[in-house]
Amino acid sequence: MQHQQKELKFPPHVNYLCIEGVLGVGKTSLCELLGRLFGARLVLEDVGDNPFLPKFYSDRLAYAFQAQIWFLLSRHRQLSGMVAQQDLFHSVTVSDYMFAKDGIFAGINLREDEMALYSAISRMLETTVLQPDLVVYLQASTETLLKRIEKRGRSFESQMDAQYIDDLNEAYNRFFFSYTASPLLIINTNEIDFIDDTRDFFEVIEQIVNAKAGTNIYNPMGAKERMLIEGK
Repeated sequence: MQHQQKELKFPPHVNYLCIEGVLGVGKTSLCELLGRLFGARLVLEDVGDNPFLPKFYSDRLAYAFQAQIWFLLSRHRQLSGMVAQQDLFHSVTVSDYMFAKDGIFAGINLREDEMALYSAISRMLETTVLQPDLVVYLQASTETLLKRIEKRGRSFESQMDAQYIDDLNEAYNRFFFSYTASPLLIINTNEIDFIDDTRDFFEVIEQIVNAKAGTNIYNPMGAKERMLIEGK
């Protein structure tokens, strides 16, 4: 599909952008598209390196704490200092996660005693991590997330049950309902395909570069609805 778009560029105050959302929603894909379009530096989470993750998906109770602490330390190591460093070749850094996401997962995966220890460690680490200038929360229904997870076909994710994804989705929604640490753009992605549909992609990008302070909400019309309205 051809789409005529005006010149888009990040506002000068946005140097560090985070794309967030439940697994399978399209965070990394959007980051890579942004990187190509704007020549941005990418900071992408490497989930596959966590040695406890396959064990966690097969036995959540037994391996939740090990998996969570590994993620916490890995995310801190990657984000602390990296974003703050001067980059002569890229004016914008785009990440497919924010440090605070780790606490969302911990909140639904850890027992009370484990959460107390996790929180103490997290509080010490978060002081050295830069806050993003803008967060984009890609929102989707649990049904949509399950379809996208199945489509991408990661072997270790095949063992996840629908209830876990639903719990995680609710936890994300609660977190971002009260999020005020930086400007926030919430995009409902249920009816759009910004990966394969050029028009959807540039509409999403336009919302990102024009996001204002506070919370911005974008509930876009899907391709099928547009075709009905346009009489195609």
